[in-house]
Amino acid sequence: MNKCAYSLLGLMVYLIFTSNVRAEVIYHEKIYPDGAGPFPAVIALHTSGGFKTVKHLIQRYVDDGFVVYAPDFFIKHGITLRSRMDTFERFREDIEKDLSEIVDLIKKDPKVDTKNVFATGFSNGGFWVCYLTGSAKVSAGVSHYGVWKANFGREMINPYPMKYFSRSSTPILALHGDDDGIQKMDFAEEAWDQIKRNSGTLEKHVYSGVGHVWDRKHSPKFAYIEKVDKDSHKRTVDFFKKYMK
Repeated sequence: MNKCAYSLLGLMVYLIFTSNVRAEVIYHEKIYPDGAGPFPAVIALHTSGGFKTVKHLIQRYVDDGFVVYAPDFFIKHGITLRSRMDTFERFREDIEKDLSEIVDLIKKDPKVDTKNVFATGFSNGGFWVCYLTGSAKVSAGVSHYGVWKANFGREMINPYPMKYFSRSSTPILALHGDDDGIQKMDFAEEAWDQIKRNSGTLEKHVYSGVGHVWDRKHSPKFAYIEKVDKDSHKRTVDFFKKYMK
C-alpha cells in the first residue's frame, strides 16, 4: 500500500471515529406518563451535586402529565462537585451543544408534543435553563435557586447567563430565596435587571427567609422546606401551562 493509500485510510478512520464521538448524545434518562401521547416534555437539569440531585424530582413531573428527559451534563466531561466551576467556562460551549442535542432528540420522540418542550433546572441546572430559554430552544423554563453569578462572587470573566437573553428568547421564571447564601440576592437581582435590559421575558418569585436548595429531604447541608418545595413545583407547572400552545 502506497503512502497516499495509507493517508486516505487514516483519514477515513479518523472521520468515522470523530463522527461517532460527536454523534454520542450525553447520558440521559427519560420517563413517560401512561398513555399514547403525545405529551408535553420537561428537561430536568441537576445541581452541582450531580445527576442524583434531580432524580427524586422526576416522577412529580410525570405525574403531572409530562415526558421527562433528565440529562447528566457532568459525566461526559468528568465534572464533579469540586470542579463544578468548569461547567460555566471551560465546558460551557460543550454543554450548550450537548443540551441542544438533547432538545433535538426530544423533538424526534413520537410521544412528545414538540410544540411544548420546557426546562426546569436547580442551582447549576438553573444556569442551563437560561441557555435553553435564552436561545429559544424550549417554550419556557424555570430556574430554581439558580446560578446567576458563576464564580463565587468574583468579577465575571464573561457576562453569562444574562448574555443568552434577547427579544427573541422564550420566557423564564426565577424562583429564589432571599436568604440564599450561595447565590445571593444581589447577584440574582443584578442578573435579572440585565435580562430585562436585554429585552428578555422574565418573571420572578422570591421566598422570604429561604436559603439555597429547599427541595432536598435528608440533606446534611440544606434545610428541606416542604411548603416551599410544593409551592415551587406548582408555580413551575403553572408557568409551563401558561405558555403551552
